[in-house]
Amino acid sequence: MKSPFAHRVVLLSLAIFALSGCTDKKSLAKIQDLETQIETMQEENTTTVNDLHRQLSEAEEAARTAQSDNVQKIQQLTGERDTAVKQLATTKADVARAEAARIAKLPKDPSTPGHPEFDPSKESKYTNALATITGDKTSGTGFVAVAGGKLYLYTAASVIAGNSRFSISNAAGTKFSKFGNLEVAEKTSFVRLELLESDAVPALRLADEDNRVGADTHICCLATEGGSGSIAAERGIAQGQTDDIISVDLNLLQGKTGGPMLESASGKVLAIIVDPGAEPQRQLWSEPAAAGQSGELGTLRACRLNRRVLWKSVPIGNFLADAKKINEYNRLTGVAQALAVLNTSPGFGLSTTISGSHTALSILTEAKDLPIATEVITLQADVASKRLRIGEADLKKRFSSLMSSATTQMQRGDADFDPAKFDAYHRPYAEDSLKWRKEAMKRLQTAGSVADSEPAIPQPKPVPARGFRR
Repeated sequence: MKSPFAHRVVLLSLAIFALSGCTDKKSLAKIQDLETQIETMQEENTTTVNDLHRQLSEAEEAARTAQSDNVQKIQQLTGERDTAVKQLATTKADVARAEAARIAKLPKDPSTPGHPEFDPSKESKYTNALATITGDKTSGTGFVAVAGGKLYLYTAASVIAGNSRFSISNAAGTKFSKFGNLEVAEKTSFVRLELLESDAVPALRLADEDNRVGADTHICCLATEGGSGSIAAERGIAQGQTDDIISVDLNLLQGKTGGPMLESASGKVLAIIVDPGAEPQRQLWSEPAAAGQSGELGTLRACRLNRRVLWKSVPIGNFLADAKKINEYNRLTGVAQALAVLNTSPGFGLSTTISGSHTALSILTEAKDLPIATEVITLQADVASKRLRIGEADLKKRFSSLMSSATTQMQRGDADFDPAKFDAYHRPYAEDSLKWRKEAMKRLQTAGSVADSEPAIPQPKPVPARGFRR
């Protein structure tokens, strides 16, 4: 099929041929015009063809360039792939060599820290560093460790506090009896007692400050089980550390107050286990713990020893005396609170609830060795048995006299009760005790004012017993 351009040229050529025999000027002009059109069309065609050739050349050049680029990219990617394969092979080889080196360095003896089967609870050099602390009030675990060239017994403060006396022996049965001063850790709940024994005693080593605990650090928690000499142990993995504690599953700490947390890889002590739930309560009346419980599971803490700890030295006798002094101080405060309630209750309100399950009677009974408490209990017993007949007004007077006596005793005791003089562990509890004492004094004053403003209650005349004769 001919193109439109070729078709037009043929037609114009036929027209010229048809006019070629004519000689008139008009025809000649027509022929020239047709020839001009043919020349113009030929030029246009040439231009169009040249443009098409140029575009074709450009397209071919672009295709060749793209093909060359693709070839280069393929070559580059192939090179990168080959390099990555070589690097992966090198990395695998490095990892294999490192793992082989690690395994080669692992102790061959299972009794050595770092061995996959290392269990300190089965090694005497670790278990004999544990001690059982048996007091007249509380008992618990401690452990012997070396620090600054000295031998110390570390334990939770709650294990020692509150006792008047205690004995210490390790798992092998060795008893300790020569002690230096007690050192209380500032702003924490653990203490250490310097041991002055001349005989060699197995001792643990403390982890360094730069010994960081991560989320994959294997640990072991140890404790003695009462006086049986057996060892309780729990192995697990830590969850990391904060400024003060090592985070761990609390079940690993249960029943191990005062015991150490060891790093399985080194056998060094990372932390000491404390139970704030077993410490003096931050309220005047606390509910008694269930049998066998020293505190809730959620209160257990693994306090870090792989850090700088500030210690305050205090004679051990003073430490034990502080706990006793706070207890005695609080008992009188409790009696005062009970008296304040009784003075505003009709008759003997000994069944009146003071706090929780504590009634006036239970509080007074707990402090029955105090003369004031004994007097109230005796007064109640005499009235209940009718050995003493007394009216409501006279009963109020008796209570007012007792409150006055209690106020005097508390004021006398306050003069020698300064929280600043207590050791760092007992100081916050002493501050609470002073706050409760002020509240008790205020309640006594309020109760006395209310009783004084109440009108005397008329008392019925006593009726002679039947058969009574003058």
